[in-house]
Amino acid sequence: MDFSGIDEGHGEGENAMVFRYNRAERISRAPKIVQDYYSGKMQLGRKGLFKSLVATKANRFLFFSVILCAGAVMLMWYFGPSKSDDVISAVPAKLTAFSFEDTVYVSLELSAPTKNYSQGNVVPVSADVQFFNVDGQMVQSERISTKYAGTQQFLRTTFADYDIIEVRAVLRIAEEEKELSVKVQHR
Repeated sequence: MDFSGIDEGHGEGENAMVFRYNRAERISRAPKIVQDYYSGKMQLGRKGLFKSLVATKANRFLFFSVILCAGAVMLMWYFGPSKSDDVISAVPAKLTAFSFEDTVYVSLELSAPTKNYSQGNVVPVSADVQFFNVDGQMVQSERISTKYAGTQQFLRTTFADYDIIEVRAVLRIAEEEKELSVKVQHR
């Protein structure tokens, strides 16, 4: 349907409005910043990502604050405390777990004791190893045990990898009990 022949936009008995537009005339009467924008002479900020991040004093402060915080998080991640190492009844213990070819291998290392350990004692050691999947649900629990005589020993077990992401071990040495946990490394 063609609406070009319909006369509207004014009251009855009045003449229609005439609209004239001249772009060059409009730009010539505009402020200098608008004229520069339309002619392409206007410089819009600094070019480059790094230059814009350090363009003002506030931007520099925020940029370096973000870098400092990211560095602190990285240092804590690499050098922070781990829940896989602990000393239980004067015996250093370390839990490790990795996945290889659809099997999770778990190793609990009992190192040589610290100074407070009385040599010659044979102490019963047991560990309840629990396997957790991606939903945080325990898939299986297994108990392994041995007798610790003051030398380096390993408690090891394996389990089929059904998306296991974390292994926890409740370690009991003599009368003391501690929980160790570690994320499974995929190799």
